[in-house]
Amino acid sequence: MGLTFKALTLKNLKNKGKANLFVIPYFFTFANAIFGLFSVIKTLEADFISAAYFIMLAGITDMFDGRLARAFGSSSYLGMELDSLCDAVSFCFAPAILLYSWRFNQFGFLGIAILAVYLCFGLLRLAKFNTITASKTKDIGSFIGLPTTLAAFLVAQLVINYSWLSNRLFLFLKNPVGIIFFVTIVAYLMISPIRFLSFKRVGFRLSLFGGILLSIFFLFSWVQGIPFFFLLLFSYLLSCTIYYLYELLYTRLSE
Repeated sequence: MGLTFKALTLKNLKNKGKANLFVIPYFFTFANAIFGLFSVIKTLEADFISAAYFIMLAGITDMFDGRLARAFGSSSYLGMELDSLCDAVSFCFAPAILLYSWRFNQFGFLGIAILAVYLCFGLLRLAKFNTITASKTKDIGSFIGLPTTLAAFLVAQLVINYSWLSNRLFLFLKNPVGIIFFVTIVAYLMISPIRFLSFKRVGFRLSLFGGILLSIFFLFSWVQGIPFFFLLLFSYLLSCTIYYLYELLYTRLSE
């Protein structure tokens, strides 16, 4: 009797412990929004580099909340909606404020209009993602439209590495029209029909090999002072866009 009671007590404690794990994904979700808030604060203090890094930290925490929720069996519509609200703060609002204070306040009404487009397209992307998820038609192998997290990452990397990029590889960024064009393209990609690979179906061995290869490139880039993450993201966007255009052209020529 005593042993049975003790076993039941231990089992209840284990079940209670597992049930309490649901708060961990929420911690990462709220951390996402808090880093977005820190980014806005640093932008208001004219510390644009720190503001950009806080956006990247928000992106890193955003990578974990959904995975942890699925791992702990605590996925819910509440969590999904909360995640979208936090993403709206960190990946739509915070980048728009950063871009305005960093450069776009010099462009007058046109700069404000472009940032309004970026903000609205980001919010539309989040709402569209939730709609697809709710209808259970989401393809986990790819995303339709550029995720707001990656768009914000690219904006943050642009701010951090602007000097290197505008003086070496992307000379057009020295011109205000070039910066406006770049941000407009990033904004459009969020609502575009282009499919971007999610890499969720990549096997362990390939993931390990890719991780090692990327680590080698990162170390080489770091030593040489090359903006690795920006170039990696840019190559990813360019390759997915080219593949989409190729498929579109091939389909039309086959009809």
